[in-house]
Amino acid sequence: MIQPRTTLASQPHRRLAAAIAELHRSLLNAQAAGSPVASNPYALLQAVMHDPAFLWLRRLSDLILAIDEAGAKGATPSPQAMQGFLSRATAMVLEEGGEEEAETRQRIGGFLLRPDVAAAHARLRELLAELRGQRPH
Repeated sequence: MIQPRTTLASQPHRRLAAAIAELHRSLLNAQAAGSPVASNPYALLQAVMHDPAFLWLRRLSDLILAIDEAGAKGATPSPQAMQGFLSRATAMVLEEGGEEEAETRQRIGGFLLRPDVAAAHARLRELLAELRGQRPH
């Protein structure tokens, strides 16, 4: 029997991971702009892994990885796990986090004049508002 494919809309964790990944991708491109690594994917990967200038992006990639791991093999993250993902993402893009998140917010803010970053940031903020509104209070 063929199982029906679930849509992205029915999987909030996948929507959240996709929105964070979109922001991460636009920020990565913005961070690399004007650098020799921007045109070489292998050099860019090395920079992301080893260059301190890219270290701040790791918080976003770590969150994407955590969400993906929680939803591996078709699993649905627990409500508690989803709440944690929402809290971490919110802390990085809204004024609701601590010291670590403040650096991420500041770095993101430095790139918000770029249309791709601004659009991805706005989409993530909208999704966070939507998903947080679905939570029972």
